[in-house]
Amino acid sequence: MNEQISFIVEIQNIDVELLKFEESLKKTQSEIEDSQNNLSSKELELEKLKENLTEINKKIGICELDIKSYEDKIVKMKDTQKLIKTNKEYNAIQKSIKDNEALKKKSEDEQLEFLENKDSINSKIAIIEKEIEQFSVGLSAKNEEYKESEKGLVKIKKDILDKREVVKNKIKKDYIDVYEAVKRNKGFPAIASVMKSGACTGCYRMLPPQQFNELISESVFMQCPVCSRILYIDTTITEPVPSDGKISKKHSKNKI
Repeated sequence: MNEQISFIVEIQNIDVELLKFEESLKKTQSEIEDSQNNLSSKELELEKLKENLTEINKKIGICELDIKSYEDKIVKMKDTQKLIKTNKEYNAIQKSIKDNEALKKKSEDEQLEFLENKDSINSKIAIIEKEIEQFSVGLSAKNEEYKESEKGLVKIKKDILDKREVVKNKIKKDYIDVYEAVKRNKGFPAIASVMKSGACTGCYRMLPPQQFNELISESVFMQCPVCSRILYIDTTITEPVPSDGKISKKHSKNKI
């Protein structure tokens, strides 16, 4: 393999290594963010449940006051009933007693419903408080782990970038500019091998025979005419022999 091409292959391998490293770093940071978001979501849910509990307790208190008020009215009306002398007055106070008993019963039913809701909310609060504790412990552990490895991660990235700079300095500026442009526009691979069949492994389109023969000479810097990736031949590929028995010596003007 041509030396310049081998350097470009090497820098691409370094870039892939750097990309994997950064993706791993982003994944760790994303996991920490997800844990923080889950924790915040649970804390918000807990806050709302406690607000609901406060409202429920207020309603239970109102029901208790209403029930006491109806009980007091009923007692007074029954005492008054003993002093009544006419049937009309008796029937009227009986109706009032029944009305207040019905209202008392309604308030008792409402109070019972509120008490059931209170028990349900308290159960949910207990579950969420436990979940918050678990999220907090997990998040704290992840943050500690990340902080401990942060210095090491910075050094690893610096080592990769230093290694890249060394290889980059060995590559001609025109070639590294092409590589960077293809990488930016196409992603990886920016440099692709050509199969024995003459197909680019970047886009799997066949090269014209003349270009394939020129590429085999390993003295040309060539890009795929279809996907623009930089091309190279693996050392396992042998030069094709034309029908006249002579190897083509026609090369591109762009020599390495």
